[in-house]
Order: sequence, then C-alpha cells, then structure tokens
Amino acid sequence: MLVGPTLEDGDRVRARTVVVATGARYRRLDLPGLDRFEGNGIHYAATLMEAGLCEDEEVAVLGGANSAGQAAVFLSRHARRVQMLIRGPGLSETMSRYLQDRIEATDRILVHPHTELTGLEGDEHLTGVRWADNRTGAEEFRPIANVFLMLGATPNTDWLQGCLETDDRHFIRVGADVTDHRTRADGAPPSGLETSLPGVFAVGDVRAGSVKRVASAVGEGSVVVAAVHRALATDRP
Repeated sequence: MLVGPTLEDGDRVRARTVVVATGARYRRLDLPGLDRFEGNGIHYAATLMEAGLCEDEEVAVLGGANSAGQAAVFLSRHARRVQMLIRGPGLSETMSRYLQDRIEATDRILVHPHTELTGLEGDEHLTGVRWADNRTGAEEFRPIANVFLMLGATPNTDWLQGCLETDDRHFIRVGADVTDHRTRADGAPPSGLETSLPGVFAVGDVRAGSVKRVASAVGEGSVVVAAVHRALATDRP
C-alpha cells in the first residue's frame, strides 16, 4: 500500500510507511510575562530536574486532573509546601480517587478550589505570584518562584483531517486501542505503534496514552524503526 501525505505547499510524498511524531502543545495561560518566565520559574513537567530546583521551597501547581495530582504528590516529597490551584469546586469530578486520597493525606499539599492565577512577578526569574478566588475576586500574593502548569496538552493532529482514528481528545490511537479495523485487509487489530491505517505509525506525545516525557518519545522512536522495517518487508500492492 502506498501512503501519500500532502505537504504544506501542496506537494505529495509517496511512501510505503509513515511515522507521525508531530507532538502536542501544552495548554498555556494568557498572562502577562508568561513567555519571559517559561524555563525561569514556569514549568510544564514535574521531574527530578524540576524538583531539584524547588527543594524545601513553596511551589504552586495549576490544574485539577490526574497530571496535576501526580505532580503535586511528587513535588510534596521535595517542596516545603505545594499550593494546588483549581478553577472548579474540587477534585472529585476530574481526578482519580486514589490521587485524591493521597493529596488529602499529605499535609504539605493545600488545595485551593475556585482559584485562578492572576499575576506573575519577577525580573529574570519568577519571584512571586498572585491568585484570586474566581467567585469573590479576593486576591492573594505568595513569594513563589516555581509554578507548574499541568493544564493538559493538545495534540498536533488537525492536519490529519480524520484519516486516522483518534481518541476523544484527538490523540492518535495505536495497537490494541484502535477500534476501527475496516481499513485493514485482514480485519485484525494493528500491533504495537501502528495506527488504524496499515503502514502508518504514531510515536511520542501525539500518541494516545503516551506519558508525555522526552525519554519515552525517544524510546518509541527507536522501537518504531523495527516496525517500519517489518512493514517494508511485507508485500503490499
């Protein structure tokens, strides 16, 4: 089978296999100074590297879904205090129960419902933040130098125009997660990192269920090479 992706200038590339690795865009806040502080106090991931920057300090985590809960729990092992800001009334509708239990059992995590970040302060590095109650408008300032925006990500899949099966958030399904097998001659589910279209693979942040980590994306990029070789070795019309 020949696959013919269309480029931006209208040209088409004919290939027997395609690897989609277009990634995802982290959701951002429309706040003055956000660009200036990205990498200098504003973070989109909570790993050991970021944790080392806020040892015994006070930090803020924005978001109410599982990624925010996981970040808050992890950072509570390193930070003196984790301020968790949630726009909605609480965690019950957006977070797994086991994470809620861990947050409630950790005295280093303070949850602020109905709260939104309203301001960032600092010169070269973030030195303080302001947040407000979105019901009353009451504002508070805290000398926080590290803020973790765990607001989810949007995959770069608009260009697919429905030619591959995606989940409800538009991340590409692969392997056993593919539910529509009509595009496959044998009707069997794709294996590994293969999408709903035979010969087309998805790796990294654009893949449904990925852990959104660089190391994982690099590993999948290595693994998919073997899958591509197998696909090329298969006789297709």
